Amino acid sequence: MSTPDVPLIVGAGPVGLGAALFLADQEIPTRIVDQAAAPSTHSKALAINPRTLEILEPSGVTARLLELGRRIRGAKVWREGALAAEINFAALEHRYPFMLALSQATTERLIAEAVKQRGLRVERGVRLVECRNANSHVTAALAHSEDEFETVHCPWMLAADGAHSTARDRLNVPFPGSTLADPWHLADVPLATSLAEDYAHIVLVDGGFLFMMRVIEPADTDDTAVPLWRVLGNQPHPLTRLVADRVAGPPIWESHFRISHRIVRAMSVGRIHFAGDAAHLHSPMGARGMNLGLEDAWVFAQLAGRDALERYHAFRRPVDHRVVRRIDLLSRVVAGDPNLLGAVRRLVPALIRHTPFRANMLAQVTGLDHGLDSFAPTRRAAPADALVR
Repeated sequence: MSTPDVPLIVGAGPVGLGAALFLADQEIPTRIVDQAAAPSTHSKALAINPRTLEILEPSGVTARLLELGRRIRGAKVWREGALAAEINFAALEHRYPFMLALSQATTERLIAEAVKQRGLRVERGVRLVECRNANSHVTAALAHSEDEFETVHCPWMLAADGAHSTARDRLNVPFPGSTLADPWHLADVPLATSLAEDYAHIVLVDGGFLFMMRVIEPADTDDTAVPLWRVLGNQPHPLTRLVADRVAGPPIWESHFRISHRIVRAMSVGRIHFAGDAAHLHSPMGARGMNLGLEDAWVFAQLAGRDALERYHAFRRPVDHRVVRRIDLLSRVVAGDPNLLGAVRRLVPALIRHTPFRANMLAQVTGLDHGLDSFAPTRRAAPADALVR
């Protein structure tokens, strides 16, 4: 059952699928496996940033995303029922001057369809058990069932297998960082509200915040259903903290989770490489989780096309590390950390009105806080040094 000499991607979430897509468009075939029997129907990520729209554009996926998504024009900060500050994405000097609201499940489905169109299929119910570097290849053990195993020899492996990465664990790669003391809570719920649907909203409340944004699914029809919103907060029962908004039905999904900010010590260990949540974790406040992972996948594919994967760590870890550090700071500010940044939090609205600070935040949230060479289809002869400026 082994497929020799074909690179292996472990994990078929948006990052693993994105890598398979970008590599296929470089004429690099891959094998992609995932231990889940089916894709998740829950969406951690709600928005696609301009950087992601740009890197997916040559594949044709962006056109489909734009058909189904809703353009988010900016973000508004509220305090004590009044608008305290606003960021408008129209200030972006970019052909996509907006965030695109669309559920992660839908984004993943569209990328998976594009991967399938290129003749690749996801092997589901296949679990990575072991992996190690050999002299000139990677050896991986895959489990197809409790009593059926396969040994694979491949030229390299990309681990996009999530926050609890088996590959990272088997290689004993450090994953340093910190975890916030209290969990955050979310609910996706039908909401009757006067809040603008083409904006994200941050409501500063005593002891923390509420983040509110439309959840966009392809089946949404604004004239036949009460709009679905995500309400996210750093305190239990976020729906009870709504003031001028009325819950119009039961939540379709509720969850709570710990917020960690971590970055893998090495993005590459020999011929085994990490991307997405396997490489970095952070809160959703910067809207960068899925987007940053897809950018990992894009850069990885460009380097693979130039036979320069040994440079992946040097290109990606500084970028990912800066993003994680900034989102850690932003999360503590908005959550009102009493020991560190509670006083600074009270100044956030004034800071947002300050042009340099606002420009910096705008670049960070939209994924345009660093440069890449070009988003045109890659030529194999292009130098790897051109990837970052």
